[in-house]
Order: sequence, then structure tokens, then C-alpha cells
Amino acid sequence: MRRRLTTLLLFAAALAPCAVSAMEFRQAGDTLVMSGPVDDQDLVRLRNHLAVHRPTLVVLHESPGGDLWNGYQVGNRIREENLPTAVSGKCESACALIFLSGSERSFTDGRPVATTMVGLHGAHTVDGKQRLTELSPRMAYMIRTMTGRKYPDDLLRRTVYPRHAEDMVYAFHPARYAATAAGRGIVECLKQPDVSFKCAMLDGLDALGIGVITKAEILELPPEVKAVLP
Repeated sequence: MRRRLTTLLLFAAALAPCAVSAMEFRQAGDTLVMSGPVDDQDLVRLRNHLAVHRPTLVVLHESPGGDLWNGYQVGNRIREENLPTAVSGKCESACALIFLSGSERSFTDGRPVATTMVGLHGAHTVDGKQRLTELSPRMAYMIRTMTGRKYPDDLLRRTVYPRHAEDMVYAFHPARYAATAAGRGIVECLKQPDVSFKCAMLDGLDALGIGVITKAEILELPPEVKAVLP
């Protein structure tokens, strides 16, 4: 019982929203656009939205992540609905886990390819100073499963068991880089003692090859969807 209580308390430490604002839901045609930080009411909001609308695509737009538990649950619901996901701009942390839950996954032209990315990291406290490695096995299972076991084991270990709580792995679209380049968009950023970050492209890896996206084509969003992107 004590071990379960400790785990729940640790989970709570990682769950609090990273900002006071909530994720915004906008329906444009048959596309649901979800933007902003993930908070503890997003699963309820998604359920309510799906009770009225029947989207055929979910676009994750400019989200820094947030509530880990709701990220899992929102992702599970998207997976149950067999909905594809797409990314516009930056999608980090809990947002990235929601993105990985899509039945198909792609980048869009909602934002320039140079500023569109999916960022994954290990669980940590809200202030980003303490790693919560007790939560890492579930995250590793989720990433491994959703990427069809394409995500490299050594990179997965560094992602969910980071040296520093703020270490991050970013996936950019491979089209941003020359086809002959050794590294094509998987970037590992490691927090340094002086609080700066040292980022390096990982040779031989790209977002399609490691299963972050399932389609190489950049999805062109219709004008009515671009019109609601904040």
C-alpha cells in the first residue's frame, strides 16, 4: 500500500499543468485542432467534443505539453477512435505522447518545417529539476509500442531515463535536411552544468525510420484549418 501511495504521489508531482491556461479545442471542417498546454481537464473536454463532433484528423499545434496522466488518457482515447494525428509547430512532452497515439502520424504545413517538431523527454517534476524514473517504464512501453518498436533501444533509454531532467529528444521532418546528410532530424539536447543545452544531430536516424511519423509526405492543411491556428 505504501509503495502504491508513493507512486501516486510521484505521478501527481509530474501531472500538474505546466501553465495556468488549458488546451484549446477548435473544430474546422472534419479536423480537430488541439493547441496549448495539456491540463487535467483535457480528457473530459475531448470526450465532450467527440460527443458532438466526428473529426477524421487531430492536429496538435504549438503545445509545450503538461499533465502527463491526461496526456496518456487523451492519447488512449484518440487511439480508441482510430484517429490519425498531425503536428503543426512545436509539440513537446505530453503533447508528443498524444501525437504518438495517432493511427497514422505526419507533419503538416501549418508552420514552417524548420519550426515544426516533436519533443520527447523523461518524466520529471513540474519545476523540471527532479527526474521521476519510477514513471519511466510505462513511458518506455508507450513509446516503443506506438512507434512499432522502431524507436532505437539505446535512444529510448536515454529518452525516458535522462541524465538530467530537462534533457530532450526532438524529431524534425527529414525533408528539412539533405537526403545525403548523415543526420536527418533526430536531435538530442542535453542540459549542461552552466544551464545551457548542447544539441547534436544523431547520425543515421530520422523521424520516419524511428516510427515517430508513419508518413513521409507533409500534410497540406486546408485554408479553414489554417484559419483557426492561433
